[in-house]
Amino acid sequence: MKYCVIMDIRINYLKKALDEARNIDEIKLADRIKTIGFKCRRCAECCKSEKGDNTVMVSPPEIRRICERTGRKQEDFTVPMPSEDRDMAGNVHTFEWVLKKGGDCIFLKDGLCEIYECRPYICRTYPFYLADGHLHVSECAGTGGAINNEDSLKIAALLKERYIAEINESISLFGKFRGFRPGGKGNTCVHDSEGEHWVDSEIYNL
Repeated sequence: MKYCVIMDIRINYLKKALDEARNIDEIKLADRIKTIGFKCRRCAECCKSEKGDNTVMVSPPEIRRICERTGRKQEDFTVPMPSEDRDMAGNVHTFEWVLKKGGDCIFLKDGLCEIYECRPYICRTYPFYLADGHLHVSECAGTGGAINNEDSLKIAALLKERYIAEINESISLFGKFRGFRPGGKGNTCVHDSEGEHWVDSEIYNL
């Protein structure tokens, strides 16, 4: 099957998923969240490496928002997601940006998030996420806690917003993705919704 046909199939599948995502009933989703229960304990365990995988993926719009609010450059707080995918020239290709970690998230200071007001979706909706239209819950000490209608609705709305944004990002990514091509200005290429980004290994300390 030709490459462009495969991409068309993926994009069409994602467009169908996008239509379904837009029709998610936030009230029903909020009811499910309330049944599960959640109360943030402000323990910051989700930001700490000692408690498990604290990898935080960030999209181009989220990166820009953090840059605008903090005055930092992208390379100050992101790195390409580690990947084993290589082209014939040996260049590494990956499809995600992630927040830097020095063990714990680099934005965790004295147990508090330095970018709380502009933190990524994955942080704002934790421990909940949607996959294939279904609600999932990550391990978190706060699950099972009492949550009121207003807060459960806020989380439901954020989950729907995040899910739609993620699907749109994937559609844009596959629309621009043209496979692995040797060359570029570095040895690592990040493919995202805005195209190809050949990164300088020295700048990103790769």
